[in-house]
Amino acid sequence: MPTKIVYGNESLKDLDKYINGRKTLLVTSEGFVKRGLVDKIKSITSNIVEVISDIKSHPEFTDLKKVYNFIKNIDYELILAIGGGSVLDASKFFSVQNQEKDYQFVEDIIKGKREKKDYILTPIISIPTTAGTGSEITPWATIWDMEEKKKYSLHLSELFNEVALYDATLTLSVPKNITIQTGLDTLSHALESIWNKNANPITIGYAIKSAKLIIENLVKLSNNLDNLEYRNNIMKACMYAGLAFSNTQTAVAHAMSYYITANKGIPHGIACSFTLPMLIDKVIGKYDFIDNALFDIFGELSSNKLRDIYQVLNISTKFSDYNIDKEEIESLELSLQNNQRAGNSLVSM
Repeated sequence: MPTKIVYGNESLKDLDKYINGRKTLLVTSEGFVKRGLVDKIKSITSNIVEVISDIKSHPEFTDLKKVYNFIKNIDYELILAIGGGSVLDASKFFSVQNQEKDYQFVEDIIKGKREKKDYILTPIISIPTTAGTGSEITPWATIWDMEEKKKYSLHLSELFNEVALYDATLTLSVPKNITIQTGLDTLSHALESIWNKNANPITIGYAIKSAKLIIENLVKLSNNLDNLEYRNNIMKACMYAGLAFSNTQTAVAHAMSYYITANKGIPHGIACSFTLPMLIDKVIGKYDFIDNALFDIFGELSSNKLRDIYQVLNISTKFSDYNIDKEEIESLELSLQNNQRAGNSLVSM
């Protein structure tokens, strides 16, 4: 994992050192323009040559194409991504080019219509403003085609960010619903890297650290959103989970979530996590290393503690509450066939 990790409150002030004089394209979302963060960045560094601020949640090919064709005429050497997972993923998309800076080249790579070669990557510095996605320390990005109702992955081995800068003060403005959703996304990353055929003692160690921080802090944070200690603990959990699943990938809960988000519009953090208690129940007793990890996290071999947390957070674990009936569960199961994430899983639906 070659990304340089910078961690600490107010670490944003050191940003110019990592930009190191390079002409920089700033990619963010409109909210950070309104909240003054873009102006703050410009006061820290004089190297910003253009600001792209119209990145939407769940980046889609149609929206990214417009931006891609705009920025190809800009002279920049570095991408600075500041925002949640959608901004970080979009920045990875923009990073990939060929000599002609042809948008179709990138889409074809993602959709498997072209070999993964002859590309040029622009280095990225990512500053996450939510604690959930882990995109800042993984080599892939999620891109959506809502016309196809399908999620695609951009995955290149060199797509790791150059720098991931964690500053928990930037998460203080995140509202309660997004705080919960992103925290549960982190928990899914951690647990799915444990019941995973690619797991090893190092990744499991990071995953346990991550999950324990979520279990101990997410409810507290949801009731006290201005508490920087809780914010820091959840951001550390996100980072630890990223260090785990950047090596293992995710598993069946995420595989199911893509169908659920595309067809039911359920936010990703909920779609990938409401099934976790069910999956815990299914995997207990099957592998000693998974049982040991789950006991370390929950203090028992049971999903009860997590179910109690979900009840406090008002998160349902029932498919029916997400408008998914028995017939659609069959379609969901079909969507898992030949799905790489589902294939990583040591527990099935």
